[in-house]
Amino acid sequence: MNAIKNVSRNVVSAVEIMQFMTHNSLFLYKKKGSKVSHDKLKTYEVKENQNPFRKGVVFVTPSKEDLVEGKGYVVTSYETLHEKRNSLSHWTPNTFRGGTYYNFHRRIIKGHTRDNLKQINVIGFDIDTKEIDLYALYLGCEELGLPRPNLLLETPRGFQVFFVLDTPFYIHRNQDYKSLRVAERLTDNIRKALSTYVPVDTNCAPFGFYRIPREDNVLDFYDEPANTRELLSWSKNYEEQENRTFLRVVYNKDSAAIDQASSDWYRALISATNIDRGHHSASRNNALMTLALANYASGRSIEDAYDELDQFNSNLANPLSKSEFERTLKSAYSGKYKGVKRSYVEGLLEIWTDGQTQFSGREGWYKFKKPREERVRSHYEEREEDILAYLTAHTSRENPFLEGSLSMLAEKFGMAVSTLKEVLKRSTKLIKRTVGRGRAAVTKVATRSMLFKSMLLLRKRQIKQAQLTFAELLPELNASFRTLEIPSLEEKLLLHEVDLLYRAGESPPDRMTS
Repeated sequence: MNAIKNVSRNVVSAVEIMQFMTHNSLFLYKKKGSKVSHDKLKTYEVKENQNPFRKGVVFVTPSKEDLVEGKGYVVTSYETLHEKRNSLSHWTPNTFRGGTYYNFHRRIIKGHTRDNLKQINVIGFDIDTKEIDLYALYLGCEELGLPRPNLLLETPRGFQVFFVLDTPFYIHRNQDYKSLRVAERLTDNIRKALSTYVPVDTNCAPFGFYRIPREDNVLDFYDEPANTRELLSWSKNYEEQENRTFLRVVYNKDSAAIDQASSDWYRALISATNIDRGHHSASRNNALMTLALANYASGRSIEDAYDELDQFNSNLANPLSKSEFERTLKSAYSGKYKGVKRSYVEGLLEIWTDGQTQFSGREGWYKFKKPREERVRSHYEEREEDILAYLTAHTSRENPFLEGSLSMLAEKFGMAVSTLKEVLKRSTKLIKRTVGRGRAAVTKVATRSMLFKSMLLLRKRQIKQAQLTFAELLPELNASFRTLEIPSLEEKLLLHEVDLLYRAGESPPDRMTS
């Protein structure tokens, strides 16, 4: 992954992560009741009095129940965040101008509103499920041209992800909140783009409350902030691309009269549940593509097609993954294809139905022939999907590798040894290691996704065992104080892989390869 640098990173204390996220927009020490010495506090106050930039506040709450009731605290210093961090559940990583209470005794907070924002420091979003492939998030960022997320937190129901901006959006009321609207638009585009890779909650308030970072919920931290200017450029390009895609997807009005989605061959094919992979021009992907094109040619909306074909996919003995299903459906509705091809339909009917139903409709629905190199690439991509599906079903976080001779693995994956070698050579989603030589050689194969899950499992176990200590009350940002080392993502994958292989009594690799 080119977007992930092999540079060792360190996680500092939770409060330093919060300082990094909020760009030091709070006071370092409490004005009253601080535990630092009087001289140190006085020196800091003199320094701050010369600072032309006003500090702001963040809002915090002890629990989700308190948050629902509007209860919490207004916090003005990192010292308070440090002292209270283990008794807090949520906070606002984006800074507000000020805050107070509707009811001080009941702690009903006031001021965490859109028009009171001082600056947008982070772009965050929720993933409200743990049944996801987190590695797909990082792959999605790379494929979309987005930076690597700076913070990944685990929540009781899922995860929260944050991009920390290198330059915050400063909100000015006299400019009619223009920068706020720009930040909201950028957030919407990032969420929408990544929602094709992971189930992002696109409806939650973009600049409201999020889980507070603590030593027990930080899964990944990367201290190189996202370039705000580059993100804005990305957002503009993304919108232009989306508009072009929207304009290109136009239904063929002439074909609407031929309702292929109601034809006998369509009903016969969509009722088949034993369609499997590995059949040239008659695999699960081909069946789904053919059915989707029939919907497209019949003028059905993509939403209606999604509902029906999602049920078809779920009924299969070996269904396609959600990402592969959506990719195929989107391709069918892209406008690149003219419709179903008779020879494909007849091949599918012959293999997967009783053969009694015949194709009815016009020939001449075709896709322009791709160059040979593209056809070859498509073939290997489908084989790669077969391997990924098999490994997902037969490996786990505890045992991420599948091992055996090349011939044995090729047989398991249902392909020739030469094809397997070529797929492993081309793939960026698979990791292959060979231990030993000649007849005694053993090949180990894993998906980067499963290796990533294995690494996160190990990290959670380490956190539970770790006894974190704090050398100082409140270190300055970027000080030498460190509590728990976390290397970069790609380096973590390599180190975790080395650890797995080393514990198995094998010589670890000297570098990461696909």
